[in-house]
Amino acid sequence: MKYIFIDCALGISGDMLASALIDLGVPHSILLSNLASLNIDKNFNLEFNKGDSEGIQGIICIKTEVKFKEIFRSFNDVKNLLLDSSLNEYVKKKSIRVFEILAEAEAIVHGKEISDVHFHELGTIDSILDVVNVCSAIDFLNLDNIYFSNPPAGKGIVSTSHGPLPVPVPTVLEIARQKQIPLMAIDDKYFGEITTPTGIALIATFADKFGQPDNMKIKKIGIGLGSKNISRPNFLRVLLLEVDDDYKEKNNKPVCETIISQEAWIDDSTPEDIAILIERLRAAGAIDVVSYSVDMKKNRKGICIKSLVYPKYQKLLREVWFNYSTTIGIREKIISRWILPRRTVIHKTKFGEVNVKEIMRPNGLNSIKIEHKDLTKITLNTGIPIEELRQKLFIELSEFYELDDWLN
Repeated sequence: MKYIFIDCALGISGDMLASALIDLGVPHSILLSNLASLNIDKNFNLEFNKGDSEGIQGIICIKTEVKFKEIFRSFNDVKNLLLDSSLNEYVKKKSIRVFEILAEAEAIVHGKEISDVHFHELGTIDSILDVVNVCSAIDFLNLDNIYFSNPPAGKGIVSTSHGPLPVPVPTVLEIARQKQIPLMAIDDKYFGEITTPTGIALIATFADKFGQPDNMKIKKIGIGLGSKNISRPNFLRVLLLEVDDDYKEKNNKPVCETIISQEAWIDDSTPEDIAILIERLRAAGAIDVVSYSVDMKKNRKGICIKSLVYPKYQKLLREVWFNYSTTIGIREKIISRWILPRRTVIHKTKFGEVNVKEIMRPNGLNSIKIEHKDLTKITLNTGIPIEELRQKLFIELSEFYELDDWLN
């Protein structure tokens, strides 16, 4: 099993990540060929050179171009540019997804529809190339999992095409909110942007997990340098890791984790209000929310609502309880739960794409569950009864899962 840990504790941008992946061993030719694949007809030159940042050696991306007035591209402009290119399908799909995440955030920030969003700095050839380069490098590495450290928030004010904006800029904050990416405060004397919109959109696209992996069998390290001189080391590092046999055995077993249970009994809200509260709790990061009827004091009928949440979202959910429900108190307790290793994989079937959750049992066998929302979509489109559809998909997927072993 091969995976990488992207340590972006000091900051992340598209060119820093691309440079780190080059230093990790991705051939220069793959990234340089993207210029031709994108049909860029401008005199644009791309180089990855050795350099250092306050004594830290690494690779820095140098871009030179003939000065010209960049046009403002919409999301559809960028999407069509990528679709019309000769990039492979994986790189096209992932690159478009990065810009889709950016467009969704920009639309909310500016109060527009996605179709009306026009990128400014984010729509330049420079930014498009950074995204495509990272997607191409990750495609080349053929990874099983990608871990990210929590990106730093930064501080200060930056100049943009919209004028001066506080750091983190609104697009970065919106992506962090939508994708539940924790931003980290660091003790830094530098005032300025260190997590860029492109950087956090790449995190949102590729992150399988956050935090340092438990097992760190390091094969190689790649260092990508930032272009800013900020009077302290300015770099991002990527660690290429492998899981050894001992860890594979351990990873085949249930894992114990600590979560928080929050609970309130409510007898003065309508069912419609309760439904909205449950949706808010889920949107704020609850693992799950359940509700059921209870008999309360004075023989009143009420609703017991329980939410399970990871400790890092515990405070956020409290805010939801107290701001969006009629309760004046909640009960909390720390609980342990045992979970089996699992992953979600997208499969192309004759009925279309479906998301499949795969679970590894302690006896080494795998079990699968097809996402119900995908089954619902297909059954509505085809008219095939959902149980018949489920059986057909199980038969189609069975050959793959008989041979699959994600720990290898």
